[in-house]
Amino acid sequence: MKFSALAEILEKAGLVTDVRISEDCEITDLNLMDREDRDFSSGTVYFIDSAQIGPATAFPKCLFYLHDIPENRAGDLINGGRITAPSIAAVFRHVKAQLDSAPQAQEQYANLMAKLVAGVELKTILSEAFSYTGNLFVALDMSGKILEHSTPFYVDYPLWMNSVQQGFCDEVLMNYIESRRKNLRAPQGEAPFALYCRKIDMHILVARIIHENELLGYFFALSKNPTFDNYTKRVLPLFAQRAKEGILRLKHINSYSAIMQTNILLDAVAGASPAETRLRAKISGLKFQRYMRVMVIRASYSKDPDFYSQVLLPELTEILPNQPCFPWQSSLIYLVGTDANGSVAPEQHEAVTGFMEKRHLLAGVSNMFSAISEFAEHFEQARTALSFSNRTSSPGPLFYYLDYALFMILDRIDDEKFLDNCCHPALARLVNYDEKKGTELFNTLRAYTEVGFSKTRTAQELFIHRNTINYRIQQIEELCGIDLSNEKLLFPLQLSFNLYAYRQSRVITGN
Repeated sequence: MKFSALAEILEKAGLVTDVRISEDCEITDLNLMDREDRDFSSGTVYFIDSAQIGPATAFPKCLFYLHDIPENRAGDLINGGRITAPSIAAVFRHVKAQLDSAPQAQEQYANLMAKLVAGVELKTILSEAFSYTGNLFVALDMSGKILEHSTPFYVDYPLWMNSVQQGFCDEVLMNYIESRRKNLRAPQGEAPFALYCRKIDMHILVARIIHENELLGYFFALSKNPTFDNYTKRVLPLFAQRAKEGILRLKHINSYSAIMQTNILLDAVAGASPAETRLRAKISGLKFQRYMRVMVIRASYSKDPDFYSQVLLPELTEILPNQPCFPWQSSLIYLVGTDANGSVAPEQHEAVTGFMEKRHLLAGVSNMFSAISEFAEHFEQARTALSFSNRTSSPGPLFYYLDYALFMILDRIDDEKFLDNCCHPALARLVNYDEKKGTELFNTLRAYTEVGFSKTRTAQELFIHRNTINYRIQQIEELCGIDLSNEKLLFPLQLSFNLYAYRQSRVITGN
């Protein structure tokens, strides 16, 4: 069918308008287009949402686009028209109905395309494709993660079955796939190619998942039949494109290493086991920092989620370049490289602290670690530190996990009476006395204890004269019957004030 004839049918049906025909040609097929596509078939009409068209997007010979095409790109259109229907899917079905193909295949392909456009889960689409073709489908990225598979999925090879069941590939299986890739002289690009695997005695149709000329993974169709049907050959690249969208879940990341690093960390936060995290990092060949801390950052007041990805992330990336980071549940997660002592460069620490104070940000910081398999554990540490900072009114903006070790221990004790009994009786006595007399003895003893029983530093902390401190210390000793020159009292009192602050936070927060 000529493009001009097809365009006329669509115009009469009220599905397209603004038709342009510079070089009429024969149309035999149709396909969805991605902004990164470069290899086009001259006999295929493509469909795209014009929001995806950028300055560098290549145009096929025949293109139907949803919404308005950018004015500065209109001259690049050879044959095309603007879709006036509510969705691409509606026009896609109509065009497919005009092209010559077997009625059953036509219906199946059109239905599948409509579901892809509508965003139906890939797992559901793959299972329907299995029902129609009898082929098994499975996708994985270069770290060994199983991205999706059809149901059912069964091959007579334990390594494959274990990988699909656990959600990530065994190292032996990934090494085998990598060896086949290096030894196989397959055609370049994203076009599917076929191979035979003796280990499972099945023929495999392979579509590469490629982004920015980097290999991100594979989409496989498996069959006992050496010949794959045209339906599978046509849909496998579309499945690979959908899988790529899942891998590129964070739009600000482009390089292969950053994509894989971030996806491994995101999955760890979502519940991937330490063993999976370690193995995927090893398989993908990624090198994380030798020493690391996790930092969980959030605003001190509610912010729209876009604030973290579109505003905060770009600004912080300038201060902490080349550090894995990603937005997560109204916060920003950073994996920060440190030295062997867990410290960052002083100028970098100063820049981060100043930026966070300016932006009114808070950050929980984990202990230092060196094995990426421990990321999830230290992510929880950073979250916990941030949580306790709110409960204890600690000064910020950085809150370190170890600073709240005592509070975390206390949080596991449910016996309130026991906690009260662990407090030195002097505290309760001073609280009552201050309430009756309007004095400041409780805060004086707290400050005196915090600075290690130094009267000079206590006076500086409270901005009062040294003689006033001497008088108040004497009052406290007489009232409570204690000798504050006895250094053995320092730890019990420090513990007591921490216990008191913790008990007060429980009352305020209801925890």
